[in-house]
Amino acid sequence: MILKIFLSFLLSICFIFFIFYYFPVKEGASLLEEIYPWQVFLSSNTLAQGDTLAIRIKTEKDFKEITATFGDEQVPFSKLQNSDWLGITGASVKKEPGKYKLSVNLGDEVFGKNIAVAERNFPITELAVMKELEEKGYTPSNISQNIAQKDNVSIYDVFKIYTPTAFFNKPFIFPLKKIEVVGLFGSIRKSNDITLQHLGVDLEADEDTPVYAVNDGRVVFSEELIDYGKTIIIDHGLGIYSLYLHLNKYKFTKGQNVKEGDVIGLSGNTGYSIAPHLHFSIKISRPDVFLSIDPLKFLKSTQFMDNE
Repeated sequence: MILKIFLSFLLSICFIFFIFYYFPVKEGASLLEEIYPWQVFLSSNTLAQGDTLAIRIKTEKDFKEITATFGDEQVPFSKLQNSDWLGITGASVKKEPGKYKLSVNLGDEVFGKNIAVAERNFPITELAVMKELEEKGYTPSNISQNIAQKDNVSIYDVFKIYTPTAFFNKPFIFPLKKIEVVGLFGSIRKSNDITLQHLGVDLEADEDTPVYAVNDGRVVFSEELIDYGKTIIIDHGLGIYSLYLHLNKYKFTKGQNVKEGDVIGLSGNTGYSIAPHLHFSIKISRPDVFLSIDPLKFLKSTQFMDNE
């Protein structure tokens, strides 16, 4: 009897060793992913302020919907053409560092993982205002006032337009053929008692350089603003918006659909701008959340949509 119990215990140990040795759990994945007919892929297991978290679900089950929460924020999912599901969220520039629970509801099962959000040290620079800009009324106080009371009021109305499904089915691309950053995301620009945070990236671009739609979507804004100059905003669905500022010319207008790679405009020097360039931003705006996301990191985080 004792021998039978011992042999049974030994066989159990051998079986467990066999399972873990020959069927290892993927890095950053839960063992549930190997047992149940679905897999959860994350663009990253850790975040810093301003980073993107993309969540891809591969499954053979016909889910009617998939929902998730990241901390206390809802994360919507959209079904892609290849039957995968995609959800995208992130950590805002001012998100409190710490660990946040990601919970993905998959029918009767829940995938859970703690995601650490680290503090990010953003550089402090001078709020540059050239003499010719001052002569046009672009003083530090006017710049700050125009952004807060006029430009942002106009574009934030656009972010109230929420499309719950994705227009896109593939990774995002860069808005320019050549990417050279001349203004960092998150940099804090100061002039005496005026402080502004740069919530996009400035990309080097000669005047009239073609600017490309970073993915499929619909143009929801095409107007000239005081500080931001000629601006186009594209709604990509799932609460994801791309912004293109300081343009010289528009190629699309409000209400038109665009495809990834379409030339939506030409770069310029309009608004508060010290030289021709493209200011490019990504926003995530949904009923319960508004995030300013590092746009270049966002583009990179979507590349895993192509992974098998």
